[in-house]
Amino acid sequence: MSETRTALPVTLFSTTDMQSGRSDDIARMIASVEAFRKRNPAVDLTLFLLLQRCDAGVAENFIASGPAWAQISFIPDRRSLSAARNMLLTGEDARHRLALNGIVAFPDDDCWYPEDTLDTIHTAFSTDPSLDFWFCRYGMEPRSAASFTATQPRLQSVISFASSNTIFLRGPLAARIGGFDEQLGVGAALSGGEDTDYAIRAFQEARKAAYVDARCIGHRDPNKALKAKYYPGSLRAIAKNVRTRPSEIQALGRKLLVGSLLAARGQMPWKDYVSALTRAFAG
Repeated sequence: MSETRTALPVTLFSTTDMQSGRSDDIARMIASVEAFRKRNPAVDLTLFLLLQRCDAGVAENFIASGPAWAQISFIPDRRSLSAARNMLLTGEDARHRLALNGIVAFPDDDCWYPEDTLDTIHTAFSTDPSLDFWFCRYGMEPRSAASFTATQPRLQSVISFASSNTIFLRGPLAARIGGFDEQLGVGAALSGGEDTDYAIRAFQEARKAAYVDARCIGHRDPNKALKAKYYPGSLRAIAKNVRTRPSEIQALGRKLLVGSLLAARGQMPWKDYVSALTRAFAG
């Protein structure tokens, strides 16, 4: 990164279940961020990390061996993914970070950043003051974002490919759109959809958005077998954000069709489809 370019602060929010047996995953994620930090020492980087199902002794050891640029907190129980992220977002230090003209992201504990991906994203925000929202795809064999050209995305691209691992926002936009919907996501009333809802709101409010149609973030590949499980949450995410734009109405119609096809093919019981419709449009 050029030293003459503004070094925007980077703020990451993540959480991990300390009894999930995924210590290697969180270590890999942290290591990939540390590699970026070493390549860009001028960048003010902070990771807010919530350790769930964790006692004080384990947390103390984790903090002692963890990076100095991480602010680590812990709770003895487990929360939904949305609730855990919101706990982090509402902290005083976190709110101060969101007020900065920096970059905000929400990596899962089992994701990682290939070399030069974070650098490329940082450059994109640094060189374009109007860029508020950037996203890409993810997969087990990611490539550096430096290898690809970003384009102006459509709403359907946001719905199909933006995930909590792959979305990056400018801090003031993140502060403005608020937290995650705690009715959606892993551990909530409706599994899935919390990142879709968040990404749609960010896209709707962003001055400018950019999309790289490539797997530039490391994470296990999308599991198509889970489409029916996450359908109610994703349908709700789309339905609650429909305004009057044709693209929003079209996206909702497309999602309704997808659900009917899942039911017709026996991949989702019809009663579950009807239940998803009821819950999507409630309130």
